[in-house]
Amino acid sequence: MSNPTPSIRMNVDVTNPGQFFACCGLLELADRLWPGAEGWFEGREFCVTCGGTLKELLSILVMDEPEQILQLECNGLEVKALIAPIRFSFDGGSTYALTLDAWTTIRLEKGVPVVAANRPWNFWSGQQTSHGIWCGLRAVLAGQLAQLASDEYSVFSKRVFQKGRFGFDPGPAWNALDVGFSPNEHSIEVESSAAVELLAAIGLQRFRPLVSQDRESFEYATWSEPLPPFVAAAATCGGISCGKSAWYCATVVSRGQYASLGYSYPISKGASDE
Repeated sequence: MSNPTPSIRMNVDVTNPGQFFACCGLLELADRLWPGAEGWFEGREFCVTCGGTLKELLSILVMDEPEQILQLECNGLEVKALIAPIRFSFDGGSTYALTLDAWTTIRLEKGVPVVAANRPWNFWSGQQTSHGIWCGLRAVLAGQLAQLASDEYSVFSKRVFQKGRFGFDPGPAWNALDVGFSPNEHSIEVESSAAVELLAAIGLQRFRPLVSQDRESFEYATWSEPLPPFVAAAATCGGISCGKSAWYCATVVSRGQYASLGYSYPISKGASDE
């Protein structure tokens, strides 16, 4: 049986883990906006069936600034602005539709519970904050939408120079050893994709790969059958097998005080120490 005709098609390089997670985020957001959305990988494209277009989805994504959460409601723990979760409303504030906090974890320090960075997903440091990074990327993507066609396939490749980024898009990232210093520590702009950075942050909230014990690498799998996000998330980590799948291993690349994802490579099967 052939797959349905997609509402959205995206050119994707699955060896770019940022683009892979951005596809996951695209599916996640499509299902929240138009319940019943399904997505799958087909050749060099990611396909989604849903009730809207890519331009509509991205326009809603950048419509309102998210709220910065500096204190957890469930237990009252305070959170540093550096890694504060961010919360979204897609209906003018009537309801909260999505909270992103994959880069945080709760752990004990000297017997006291604290909210700390969750390696390897917290790549930024210094004066940058999760909320500030999002808002900067949001402004860039909002500017790009004016020139975006409704059937645009290549938004992931639209990179611009910017200082603030999450570190999910490895394509343009600089290595401090290559240039002799860290661009991030000297406030030098680095070229990256706002769409990849924002959508990957959303994708990682549900789609968790298999992380190594030292948290310096991880493995993920694609899937070829139309799946809703809660099933596709299981396929990502090998919890289920749906159609033809391919496994990849990615690493975390350190760049001074800042880190980012590096390109991945195909592997024969998934394995995890986590």
